[in-house]
Amino acid sequence: MTRSGIVGPAMKHASRWWTALPLVASLLAPPVCGCRKKPPTIAVIPRTCGTLLWEPEHTGVEREAWGRDVYVYWNAPMREDDIQGQIDILSRAVDRGARGVIISPDAALPLRASIHTVLDDGIPVVVIGTDLDLPAGKKLAYVLNNEVAGGQMCARRAGALLNGHGTVAILGISNQLTGSAQRARSLEQTLAQEFPDVHVVFRGLALPTASQEQQATEKLLAKGPPVDAILALTESSTRGAYYALTEFDRIPATRLIGFDQDLLAPIHTGGIDSVIMQNTYQMGREAMKLMDEELNGGAARTQVVVEPELVTRENIDSDGVRKMLDLSWFRQ
Repeated sequence: MTRSGIVGPAMKHASRWWTALPLVASLLAPPVCGCRKKPPTIAVIPRTCGTLLWEPEHTGVEREAWGRDVYVYWNAPMREDDIQGQIDILSRAVDRGARGVIISPDAALPLRASIHTVLDDGIPVVVIGTDLDLPAGKKLAYVLNNEVAGGQMCARRAGALLNGHGTVAILGISNQLTGSAQRARSLEQTLAQEFPDVHVVFRGLALPTASQEQQATEKLLAKGPPVDAILALTESSTRGAYYALTEFDRIPATRLIGFDQDLLAPIHTGGIDSVIMQNTYQMGREAMKLMDEELNGGAARTQVVVEPELVTRENIDSDGVRKMLDLSWFRQ
């Protein structure tokens, strides 16, 4: 059976059942006796943990690892902007004998050198979520969200909501991650080609925290050009924009389309029109499949692309969306 290591940061975001994790972890920990060979450790390091974006990845990894006799070590920094913290977790996992690494980099450039070092040590790596501009091949594979499709979904949703006419602001544009840049390009290209009368009147760079994104959105609402819709490309910008719209009593006058499922409840009430959701559950499963292939003779594939999902009030309670948000990593 699969064994999982649980480390502190995820506990910060606990719901009631998480209080049982120390007991669960102790029951699942590898045996300390000398009666059998210790299973290989796979270090799984998301950008952060305790969120609806990254916890489903844990479930996907565990479901796919079940029965493969591996020890899953799951850990992440407490914040997505703690790049050095993620590098330190990666280094410690390798120093402690991890046989493989599945990682979702917080930033492409700073993690590139560390991952290159891991590969030089002969340890296979599967990167989730962003292309590091390191060529895929032996020991290195990618599991990526289809960012082009996500940008198209956002543009078409905005065009439909505005009946093809209006103004939009794009928030959360990041140069740190190639996936985010692809998302922004696809969004703007689709708007220009399919909705030429929907005009982008403001573009905001991604900020590290939701509170900073809220302040930036409040400034936009108070002093910037009028906007009919806000398109927020990250979980932090989605949350920050929602708080700002609530503070300025601009719901539902200004529509909000977000990305990355850190905040879904307001979809029920109309506070957020929709969210383009990454299927990190499936990304976790695909990553563990690739890792298992690599540990057992070499992976035949070097890249898997997983499709996102547009989540609206109409489908948020569907079985498909519920599956993507499965947090029960400890169940088979």
